[in-house]
Amino acid sequence: MRLRADQQCPSRPWRKNWSRWLFPGLDRVAGRGLATIAGLAIAFVLLTAHASRADGYAFDTGDVLRISVIGEAAYPLDVVVDDRGSISLPMLGDIKARGLTTVALSQAIEQAFRQQKLILEPFVKVEIGQYRPFFISGTVAHPGSYPFQPGITVRHALAIAGGFRPTAVGNTEPALQIADLRSTRANLAIEEYRLKVRLARLQAESREDKSFAAPSDPPVEFGGHLIADIIASEQAQLNARLAAYQDDVSYLQASVDRAKKEADMVAATRKEREKTANLQLEELQSARSLREKGLITNSNVNTAERAHTSYRAELAQTELQQEQVQQELLNSESELRKKRQSYEMDLIAQTQDTQVELGKVQSQIRYVADKLLFIFTYGEQRTFDDLQGSVKISIFRRDQKIAHDLVADENTEVKAGDVIEVSVVANRGFYAPDSGTMATPNAEGATTQPNAIGQ
Repeated sequence: MRLRADQQCPSRPWRKNWSRWLFPGLDRVAGRGLATIAGLAIAFVLLTAHASRADGYAFDTGDVLRISVIGEAAYPLDVVVDDRGSISLPMLGDIKARGLTTVALSQAIEQAFRQQKLILEPFVKVEIGQYRPFFISGTVAHPGSYPFQPGITVRHALAIAGGFRPTAVGNTEPALQIADLRSTRANLAIEEYRLKVRLARLQAESREDKSFAAPSDPPVEFGGHLIADIIASEQAQLNARLAAYQDDVSYLQASVDRAKKEADMVAATRKEREKTANLQLEELQSARSLREKGLITNSNVNTAERAHTSYRAELAQTELQQEQVQQELLNSESELRKKRQSYEMDLIAQTQDTQVELGKVQSQIRYVADKLLFIFTYGEQRTFDDLQGSVKISIFRRDQKIAHDLVADENTEVKAGDVIEVSVVANRGFYAPDSGTMATPNAEGATTQPNAIGQ
């Protein structure tokens, strides 16, 4: 029997695809499976990348860590890295965390358990509960601090802060905005000058000078009485702090001198008593020799022995007194040294805080200046593309040893603790209403506006 053409064996292409003919849904199932496998692979890569970042992340002040110790009821618990760069743990006390990674801190905690013989074979796991924040200021809609997320860039940070700050609100007249901005700028200039005077005072205080040289270029909007009040206030604080410090140092130095004098007296007494005891020992040995020859009686020897014993007891008492006086001298010198170190550390901390505060004020001043220029230049343009390269970004980044000012762009990766300053530098002229003139560009192409700000 012959088969019709449509009943004959399928052609070669059909034979290759027989599985599709028998199982028409197989391709869809296989596609879903491959998609699932690909998704799992991508998720694994992302998780691995995140874990890698966390493993290499160095802790600093503000980080929240989750500490787990197998078999201990007091754990797990969340701790915060304090200003000293340490964390406080039950049974262990303070553990240094600044600059360490999750692995290094785990090992440090395990070593502390072993050294204190609390757990022979501890197993400690350290996880990052919350990263320390980053900060953004300048021409952004919502400057401030925001939770850090691994892998974010400046563009992400700007989006988190609401983008660029609008240059106008509603139908507000530019002239009114300029008046408000000048008032704000004047207040910021006062604060900037006050912080500069404080820095000069702190530098003089670190040298223990009784006076300091105030900055010679106060803003033109200041009145003479205001400048004098700022300088007089810092001078009074310098006098009070130096007087209190010198009183404390004088008291501790007097204690040291008194302890040294007493130590010298006790040393002289000990030397004299050692000399007397040695002479008495020679007399005792001579008496014993005479007794052996029958020239003196035992009573004379006994008297010499009692005298020698008495001298030895006095010498031992003097030696004990000398040790006590030496310990008092060491304690007094230690207190004096601690006082000086504490005073120096306090000055360093105040200086650093003042510098940070001054930097923030100067950043705000730059923002006000940029906004004054921006009002008549860019309108509501608020994207990197719209601003056409006029955005300036700097990052203040501090590590365990030093701080850095970095020039950044929108693709620079942000790290925890960074202070991002965003400004928009106008590259076109700015109209100054009170002078009736246009600002002229300098050699570098930037504009100068001596009468536009701070009047």
